[in-house]
Parts: sequence; structure tokens; C-alpha cells
Amino acid sequence: MPTPTFLQPHWFFPFFVVMWFGISALLSFMAGWPSLAARFRSTQTTDGERFRFASGSIGASMWLPVNYRSCLFFTVADTGLLLSVFFPFRFLSPPLFIPWAQVESISEQRVWLLQTAVIRIRGSSIKIMVRGRVGQAIIKAYERFSSQRA
Repeated sequence: MPTPTFLQPHWFFPFFVVMWFGISALLSFMAGWPSLAARFRSTQTTDGERFRFASGSIGASMWLPVNYRSCLFFTVADTGLLLSVFFPFRFLSPPLFIPWAQVESISEQRVWLLQTAVIRIRGSSIKIMVRGRVGQAIIKAYERFSSQRA
């Protein structure tokens, strides 16, 4: 019995590339990244405290968000938060700059036994959840911004 055409070795690379982009696109839409990018797409760098290869979750649901394990980059600045995804996973997920003025609230919650900073954005049901040092830095920067506005 002959091997089907799509199972032949020379089709592995094209199949892999299509699957990679397809899964990246699916995760991007599940996280709500395109709707955030419509409002907050960024093409410039921002000065601030940088965190590389951080983990976090993005999505409208608190219990079923898209988890980005060790592939998020954050820059916490006085004016806002720059967020991007590691290049190989960036398809349909451009860098975002979210000004503090567009953040509705940041709260600290326990999610799956871990202290997590939950960022809620004005006019959006999408939440960004970040743990560890990054989450603490985001909370402190937002508190500084909020105290300056008061």
C-alpha cells in the first residue's frame, strides 16, 4: 500500500509551519490579543523595569485563560505597561503598550494557590494575570500612578 502524499517526509516542514502558525493564531484569538491590539498596539520601546521570559495568563475567563509560560516580556514604566510575546509565538500577537490611565484596576488575588496580579482594562473583559516579581512590580507602578492622580 503506498504512503499517502501528506505523510511523505518532504511534507513535514510545510505541515509543521502551517500548524505552528495555526496554533499561534488560535491562542492569540482565545486570549483576546487582537482586540487589545486594536486599542494598544505598540511599535516603540519604553523605558522602565524590564522582565524577560515571564509567565502569565491572558483572557476573558479567570479559570480558562491562555497561559503564556516563560514567553512574555514586560516593561513596567511610569506611564504604562509594555507587553509582548517571545518572537516564535508572536503571530497575530503584536506588542502592546497599555497606559495606566486605561487600566480599570489591578488587584492581588489567589489563583490556583498562587498570588497573582489581575489587571483589568477599561472597556474590555480581558484580564491579564501575572505572578511573582513582575506582578508585584506592576502593582507598585500602578499604585504610584494612582497616588499621583489623586
